[in-house]
Amino acid sequence: MYVTHIFMERFYILGSNPALSAAEIAAVLGSADFKFSRSSEQVLLLDDAGPEPRDLMRRLGGTIKIGRLLPVELEPSPDALAELMYEQLSAAKSAVPRRTFGYSVYPLGTSSRGAAAGLKNAGMKTKTLLKEAGISCRWVKAQEGPALTSVAVTKNKLIEEGAEFVVLAGKEKLLVGVTEAVQPFEEFSEQDFGRPSRDTFQGMLPPKVARMMINLAAAPPSGRLIDPFCGSGTVLTEALRLGYAAVAGSDKNPEAVRSTGANIDWLRRRQPEIAGTSEVFAADARNLPGQIAAASVDAIVTEPFLGPPRRGKETRGELQKTLSELANLYRDALAGWRRLLKDGGCVVIVLPIYVLGNEKHGLSVADIAKNGYAGEPLLDASVIGKLGTKATKNGGLTYGRPDQLVWREIIRLRKTG
Repeated sequence: MYVTHIFMERFYILGSNPALSAAEIAAVLGSADFKFSRSSEQVLLLDDAGPEPRDLMRRLGGTIKIGRLLPVELEPSPDALAELMYEQLSAAKSAVPRRTFGYSVYPLGTSSRGAAAGLKNAGMKTKTLLKEAGISCRWVKAQEGPALTSVAVTKNKLIEEGAEFVVLAGKEKLLVGVTEAVQPFEEFSEQDFGRPSRDTFQGMLPPKVARMMINLAAAPPSGRLIDPFCGSGTVLTEALRLGYAAVAGSDKNPEAVRSTGANIDWLRRRQPEIAGTSEVFAADARNLPGQIAAASVDAIVTEPFLGPPRRGKETRGELQKTLSELANLYRDALAGWRRLLKDGGCVVIVLPIYVLGNEKHGLSVADIAKNGYAGEPLLDASVIGKLGTKATKNGGLTYGRPDQLVWREIIRLRKTG
């Protein structure tokens, strides 16, 4: 029913922006451990290396599931899958008398998107095999689509009391893995909606995206990270949660400074083990050299002012005028930030992309970072292509929903010279 091979691979189920999620994994693992083998639009397969999955998941912001690939290739049939799941569940040692299991199907290529329908009976067949062997069991089914959510995996204790099997469906074969860690959705939700200060009018950087940006900077946790447009402090609180030794933030708006301070205080009360220092003050992002010592910063991670809230009725000329004003702001800010950065220091910044019908209007890195910076691609183009997208002209990656009028373009710059 299946063929055994020697696989040493780990699977990653990527989030809503797969390329950005993969870029984050590459930055966290580093070139030594990011040994790319295969991928599809939502799945990344890497040689089995790097930190233990649960430790790695606690650091990442854009990955849904991590697990190990079993050393088998299956024929694409429910019988073959049921037999494998039965063998894994019956052989596993468990402190509970009942095995709880589920399975999720992800396509490993565009030609295999309908594979889940052909495997829908595998769960019932697995239950039958387990019951015939005298093993009590419970099958957890996906409520919508072919895959279980991280919420379902966690709430049903699949990792602790059985298994979630991740089925990667190719055109002629199935690869199967076992989930070892899922995204801590409750922590991110609490960090987003539980904090005392939120600015929904201007729009907020989601904590997951802030964490991805911090990881893309790949600065040493022992170093110093700053956010010159701190808003409500999302970047700073995520950096503290990740263990950074020192963070600092500024904003031109005194209310934003108060909001950031309140959110940092709230975080420290909830997680008293956080030891990193924090400093927040009111300042124009273009005038930081007078506030922060030269060559003292390892990374600048920020979502700057992206322009006034869109109404959806702006003309092309109005949008171009706003982008020109923002370009001047960013150009001046980046020129000053260069003095703050250590040699080789990094800037990860969001640039706005304005959506106008079928058009997208953005900025050029060559215009706003003319001297002293080099743009760095976030991910190798060959990997990006396999994930169903492509890098921007700036070498960045976009983040947005179809209904949004303002998309984010995330880019990475490195101080040179």
